[in-house]
Amino acid sequence: MDSAPGSAYNEAMTNGASALGSRKAFASSLSTQRDWRLAVQEAARKVSAELPGGCDLAMLFVTELYPGLEPTTLSALVEEFLPCRTLIGCNSSGVIAGGREVEMEPAVTLMGMSLPGVRLTPFYLSPAELAQLDSGEALMRRLDIYPTERPKFLAFADPMTCDAERWVRLFNDGYPGAPLIGGLASGLAIGRPTWLLVNKESYSEGAAGVALSGDVDVEIVVAQGCRPIGAPLIVTRAEGHVLYELGGKPPLEVLREVIRGLSAADQELARQSLFVGVAMDEYKDRFSRGDFLVRNLMGYDAETGALMIGTTLHAGQTLQFQLRDARTSDEDLKALLEGMKEEPGTRGALLISCCGRGRGLYGEADHDSAVIQRLKGPLPLAGFFANGEFGPVGRCNYIHGYTSSLAVIR
Repeated sequence: MDSAPGSAYNEAMTNGASALGSRKAFASSLSTQRDWRLAVQEAARKVSAELPGGCDLAMLFVTELYPGLEPTTLSALVEEFLPCRTLIGCNSSGVIAGGREVEMEPAVTLMGMSLPGVRLTPFYLSPAELAQLDSGEALMRRLDIYPTERPKFLAFADPMTCDAERWVRLFNDGYPGAPLIGGLASGLAIGRPTWLLVNKESYSEGAAGVALSGDVDVEIVVAQGCRPIGAPLIVTRAEGHVLYELGGKPPLEVLREVIRGLSAADQELARQSLFVGVAMDEYKDRFSRGDFLVRNLMGYDAETGALMIGTTLHAGQTLQFQLRDARTSDEDLKALLEGMKEEPGTRGALLISCCGRGRGLYGEADHDSAVIQRLKGPLPLAGFFANGEFGPVGRCNYIHGYTSSLAVIR
């Protein structure tokens, strides 16, 4: 069954090996040319010059600040200078390349990869197809990719026509332990309709991406950028997204007690950057960085003292309130990077950062990408600012907000 764009290439592969060079290679480039056609061509030329063995997979991200941008012509512009087996990408409010981040200005970033021994399976799912998928097994059949292949997924989606939480649940159900990295296109953040790119086709809705299997390793960190406040407490009554009791007390009462114990600066921060951390392993005795899945605090009921949390809750879970600020986000990212494996070999990186980070969080440009290059570089890196980020915490994938999700590909 021809289940995805690019299937002819996958059929042409022998024992999962690329027909291109015998060694992995990665190259990324950024162009800030004011003409979008020239910008795409310049980025493609730069990458091509660094991949003399050819390109298997290219990822293209374009800010929607270009007048008259025509997504349907992008693949031809890339192909002119960088012929590649698979091309994926999306639009955004900002792009990332190397150690630079360009937000709310015209820019194009492109990553090219030579991946011998890696099977690439690109895919696109329309909103109608997404609605028909009722299980992880159905997703496996549709993609014609199976857990025994140990796939790693890079994927992008339209925030208006793809139910991101359901989409992620399907992957967790169908591919337990398989990482899903990517995010929601953010053209809408600047009032432009979404587009997704898969090979020669562009789409204005749905979800798209590529599965990598074979001789490929991906190491991922998801920097949530929060620090705990108060003590971790057990959920004693909850229903759906509503938290009714925390440690046997109304959670609003607990939250007020926690805030009263904070410094004046943190009390002020809690007015705008207060979150909830849900412990990934409720049986642990002690919790530290990376043990919590951070979720939004969506509202409260003053009469009952209940809180509305941005995830489904159940009795027995451990919760702890969290604060996010620039200093904590910086420390979190650095700690996670320092904990990554130090392995020799050629590497490339994909960085999906929330629109709420960047200059708006740090007050300066290039923060996260510069930290990555300083601690783990130099390495080819590309990415974009997303309207929501896909990435694993523990062995499960989630849709996040305010994170930087980094995948280092070897």
